[in-house]
Amino acid sequence: MLELVYEAEGRPHRYRLSGTEISLGRSSENEIVLNDFSVSRKHAILRRENDRWVVADQNSTNGIKVNGRFVTQSAIAAGDVLTVGTFTLTVREELPSGPAKKAPGTESTSTFVRSIADFNRDFGLEHVAAVVEPSSGLSSSSRRFASQVARGKIFEILVQVAKTLIDAKRLDEILGRLLDLLFEYLPAERGVVVLLDPNDRLVPTLARQRGREGVEVTEPFSHTIVDTVVRERVAVLTSDALADGRFEAGQSIRIQQIRSAMCVPLWIKDRIIGALHVDTPLRVGTFTADDLDLLTALGNFGAVAIERARLQQRVEEEQRIRERLSRYHSPGVVEEIVSEPSQGVEKVRTRNVTVFFCDIVGFTTLAETMDPAALSKFLNHVFTYAADAIFAEGGTLDKFIGDAVMAFFGAPIPQPDHPRRAIAAAARLLEHILAWNIERAQRNEAPVIIRIGINSGNAVVGDIGSDTRVDYTVLGNTVNIAARLEEYVAGPNEIVVGEETARAAAPYFAFEPLGEIRLKGLTRGMAAFRVKLDPAGRPLPR
Repeated sequence: MLELVYEAEGRPHRYRLSGTEISLGRSSENEIVLNDFSVSRKHAILRRENDRWVVADQNSTNGIKVNGRFVTQSAIAAGDVLTVGTFTLTVREELPSGPAKKAPGTESTSTFVRSIADFNRDFGLEHVAAVVEPSSGLSSSSRRFASQVARGKIFEILVQVAKTLIDAKRLDEILGRLLDLLFEYLPAERGVVVLLDPNDRLVPTLARQRGREGVEVTEPFSHTIVDTVVRERVAVLTSDALADGRFEAGQSIRIQQIRSAMCVPLWIKDRIIGALHVDTPLRVGTFTADDLDLLTALGNFGAVAIERARLQQRVEEEQRIRERLSRYHSPGVVEEIVSEPSQGVEKVRTRNVTVFFCDIVGFTTLAETMDPAALSKFLNHVFTYAADAIFAEGGTLDKFIGDAVMAFFGAPIPQPDHPRRAIAAAARLLEHILAWNIERAQRNEAPVIIRIGINSGNAVVGDIGSDTRVDYTVLGNTVNIAARLEEYVAGPNEIVVGEETARAAAPYFAFEPLGEIRLKGLTRGMAAFRVKLDPAGRPLPR
């Protein structure tokens, strides 16, 4: 009796020629499976005709050779050599020394491995796009592929998959639909989505079992197989993982009783973001090469949808950050924080900052003469001047306290010249107020008088508050001194600063010493300085 002797996946194989017909090709549905893309899915047929065996090509892409010559059909005998793609199969009389082995695909230990690079080359999504857009111009190979897809109904499946995933917006919704599609189109009993986290660790994100689509189950997947798929960038089909030597070390395979299994990467171009793993426990030989093709394509569609959802989440999160930061910072500072996350709003910590307080002199008396609408309009006008001045110098607007304004400079973006910035903002505000007073005088309205206190030093900076409400603010003695300078030392339309602020800003502005002063709540006196201004409120240079 004749047998074929060949090598596949680094191991020798023998296949006894028996029965009346034997199929040979890449698909696992063949009796002899040759796992390489040089071999067509249904490459050739071996038929018994009377007392001889005949090999017949099945319109394969690369054809078949017998003893080095291409043939369409040829009788074979012991000693003949068949060339199928990259495989060489020798025909010989069966050796009596031992039993023949079945070819991969008919024994439970068969495993089918395909690289993503090969799949992308032969079955990439550009082919599907070309089918959707016939006018785009198909190559002959693409037209052939489109025809095969149409016959096999895979195209219709992938179009439905694309529509389903495009409709989903949230990541959890996409993962759920991805597993629903697996159960709809594949004979899988269990499925799991595994995603790479920011530290490149594989994390099972969603797992389900057929018939329990709304219920998450324990992680039914092989870490060994998933690791292989992600590391080697391949798709894997195993007819019996428990009996396959390459997976025998996998503890999860034994614990989960994984038998027939497929696993493919979630992949976008050259990037792997996770894996899809499906299996049927207690049953072998469930999946075919066509199933693996579909699952691989689904992995690509799914990865695109997942990345789209992640991008949308990042956009929404960035928008929330922008809206939150815009309460405190100028648009320029917001852009800097968003574009440089490492420079963004930090957890509570100690930073060297300059704190700014401004108050309206005589506001209580002024408020008594105004109705609520006029008072609101008046405060909005003053606060707009203040916010514009603070933002112009890159400061952080902490809060409005009645008729007072609190701000700080030097956080969250480090600013080595934060004392200079704070004084410049104060002078800018005062200049606007004095110019506004000229307009008010022409309308016989009372002038607006402000006073400003500024102090530099270490302070606690960050989100501070309760479990339900927090504010980005500063705390500490530096803040208290700035408030006291504004309340007890600064005169009408004056800017008064502490000693550290004056020393740091000395190269830019002229100061008038006020001597040692004692502030409420402080046990020791401190030096204070008044910023020298011209009649328009502009600071005089040193």
